[in-house]
Amino acid sequence: MSDVKERLVSGITHRILFMRHPETIANTQGFLSGRRDVPLTENGVIQRKRAVEALVAFKPDRIWTSPLSRCRDMGQMAAQRLGLTLEVKNDLAEIDFGILEGVSFAEARTVLAPYGLTFPWSSDEQNHSQPAPYAESYEAVRVRCQHILDELVALDGRTVCLTHGGYLRCMMGQILKTPANTACGVHLANTSSVYFTSNGGNDLKLGGFNLDPQEVIYASTTPSIYDSRNIWGVHKEDA
Repeated sequence: MSDVKERLVSGITHRILFMRHPETIANTQGFLSGRRDVPLTENGVIQRKRAVEALVAFKPDRIWTSPLSRCRDMGQMAAQRLGLTLEVKNDLAEIDFGILEGVSFAEARTVLAPYGLTFPWSSDEQNHSQPAPYAESYEAVRVRCQHILDELVALDGRTVCLTHGGYLRCMMGQILKTPANTACGVHLANTSSVYFTSNGGNDLKLGGFNLDPQEVIYASTTPSIYDSRNIWGVHKEDA
């Protein structure tokens, strides 16, 4: 089906896939990596291979990535397969955890106790998050999220954004307009994806959550008998 006809049928002009990076040693050892470049585990390398296949199946027009290698390397592999130029976006980087960078989750509250702070960040009476010293507040991260959204709303087609768990939780909160600290209760698996569609403008609609790579491949290549709007834009002649 032509792109023009597809838009007339669904009204969708832009399909956006946010994907979290593969498993790292920080994930298995239980510490906050934040802005640190940490290597993948052996399992993470396997996850990355499957994630690249999912990105290729999605057939994006562009791939944006966090500058950190756990995202960037995966993006480069997919971009080479697709003949695209990978675009590095600093606004997709993970939350800066300040003095908690490299600190285990178990120790984080002990480190913050002398400051009267907690992890995840607590909120004050005005519902503003209270970050660790030298760390980003959730509000500051959501400003970065909005920078990305401002770029996305000017585009159409298909876009992939490769990013991080903490950041993606904040991005979901920014899109869905929830309080800054509500996203902390959301589980996001490594290489899982959150999928949004747009009919143009600022109104993004959630179309898929915590999708593993195999689910992304299936949704990107198999017409669904349950989805009359065809939010993934897949047709029998494409399958």
